[in-house]
Amino acid sequence: MRKLYASIKRTRAAICACLCLCAIFVTPAFAQKTQAMAPELAAKNPVEVFPVVSGSAYVFNDSKTATQPSVFSVNEQDHPFPVFSTEVFAATSSHYQVQSVWKTAAPIQKGEVLLARFSIRSIYAKQESGDAVVYFFVQQALPPHDKSVIIEISAGPEWKTIEIPFKALNDLPAGEASMCFSYGALAQKVEVADIQVLNFGQKIALEQLPTTRFSYAGREENAAWRVQALQRIEEIRTAPLVIKVLDKKGKPVSGAAVTARLIDPEFVFGTAVSVSYLLASDANGTTYKNILNEYFNAVTLDNNLKWPVWRDPEKQQQTKIALDYLEAQNLRIRGHNLVWPGKKFTPAYFANQPDFGPAFGDSITRHIQDIASYTKGKVYAWDVINEMMHEKDYFDVLPQSEAVEWFKLAKDIDPDAQLFINDYSMLNNVASPINIATYLSVIASLRGAGAPIEAIGVQGHVGRQPRNPKQVLQDLDLFVESGLPVQITEFDINSPDENLQADYTRDFLIACYSHPVVTGFTMWGFWEGAHWKPDAAMFRRDWTPKPNSEVWRKWVLQEWRTDIQATSNAAGELAARGHLGLYEITVTHKGATQQVNYQLTQEAAPLVLQLK
Repeated sequence: MRKLYASIKRTRAAICACLCLCAIFVTPAFAQKTQAMAPELAAKNPVEVFPVVSGSAYVFNDSKTATQPSVFSVNEQDHPFPVFSTEVFAATSSHYQVQSVWKTAAPIQKGEVLLARFSIRSIYAKQESGDAVVYFFVQQALPPHDKSVIIEISAGPEWKTIEIPFKALNDLPAGEASMCFSYGALAQKVEVADIQVLNFGQKIALEQLPTTRFSYAGREENAAWRVQALQRIEEIRTAPLVIKVLDKKGKPVSGAAVTARLIDPEFVFGTAVSVSYLLASDANGTTYKNILNEYFNAVTLDNNLKWPVWRDPEKQQQTKIALDYLEAQNLRIRGHNLVWPGKKFTPAYFANQPDFGPAFGDSITRHIQDIASYTKGKVYAWDVINEMMHEKDYFDVLPQSEAVEWFKLAKDIDPDAQLFINDYSMLNNVASPINIATYLSVIASLRGAGAPIEAIGVQGHVGRQPRNPKQVLQDLDLFVESGLPVQITEFDINSPDENLQADYTRDFLIACYSHPVVTGFTMWGFWEGAHWKPDAAMFRRDWTPKPNSEVWRKWVLQEWRTDIQATSNAAGELAARGHLGLYEITVTHKGATQQVNYQLTQEAAPLVLQLK
């Protein structure tokens, strides 16, 4: 493992050495590219929270030299703002490795409405479309760097005005928020100008602000990739469903009423859930549980199986009650997570000690033994290590070989639980193939050292600029060589554009369900009142369904939830095709009803049901 990470670091260093981060300059003939703000918005007197024209407030970060001041000049005659030009000669392993950063000059309060506005264009970009790929985000300046907004932006050679409304997730005093552009996704040269972030406070509703409408290739009706994917679903997710009805003497029964209803799909259609609402007995709690049971067949507790929460005796007891409830509902439970190797995700008792305190490795072992022993037989899977590619604090004080031991320990304790590694920055941007290659290298190294990794978790968080579904399918193809199944463990699309959100939920879901390597798809929450990204929810706070909820209902609960009602033919048979999973079969003949369960697989024999 040490050799692997040393190799990765050398590779990153080589990439960074190839970067040329150009100085900021003003194009002499530059005229204002950003459209003028509407008078009714200007009349609200929004506060500009980032001093973009101030050179002293701006830094350019790169992975080679940490922080480096940038230089720029301003031509007041042509334009009051500079043009920021950045050139990257080789893509980096993470787009965050090359970024420009400003700190706030004015405070921001949680819930305030803001509008980001800027102009952008590509000088060149080394990808087929020729479009540059830049990420814009506003976040806490210090850990945990919670982001109020993050968006991927595609830019062509013409100046394009971008307007992004968003709400602040946190109280951020002046100087404690950062506005950032990151450029490392591609070898490219990009210019950005007219940058503003305007704070409207509570003077206006979010939906009253202008927003740049984003879309994606492959969204159109009857897109070729979707037609092919739906055909592939019929081939790999369904099988012949043959039911033969016999009477007491073993003779075929003609005209029997037969119902075949899929009650538990083989495929995981899950969601993250909040323990507090599982335990709530008020109207919200009741609705929350009703929708959970109607829409999903599996759950992930969003926080309560993480180490810091499990250590709290009161919260641990609440978690145990929630697990009992989920078991009683016959919902599959996914464990998340045993080890999250970042300091900010560690119980304060250890995080506040130098090097996490003495015998830290033994403490991790005891935690795994405790929680995995309790959940044995309750969970169908565990994320043994979460975000190992990105969170490496533990490995500053522990050898990489400890990661192998965590997997071995989990398998010894609960042999029936499927063991996952879980990570992000895949399937959702132009750097996905690079990140997948790194991920597969980490997985191969761990498995080579004896770690019983049995499945791969890919988080699937999507911003406002979704990735072409055809490219998502190509990304998934890269996992085939591992020989391991893949689950989409944390899907959401964080966009206020509900039509785009619904269309992409449909297309991402179809793409994943159509790929043979994928065995599950988990939404990372469903209600605005209990969602880490409220815009991403399926139901609004008042429980009215959003368009993405209707998409889930159409495809998961209707198109892919087989429900057949027919009568047996002269041979006593019903023959159809059904989606794989557990069926409830009901046969009624001459006033008598008989019911059985039947597991439909690709290899299942026809069901022969003899009436009593």
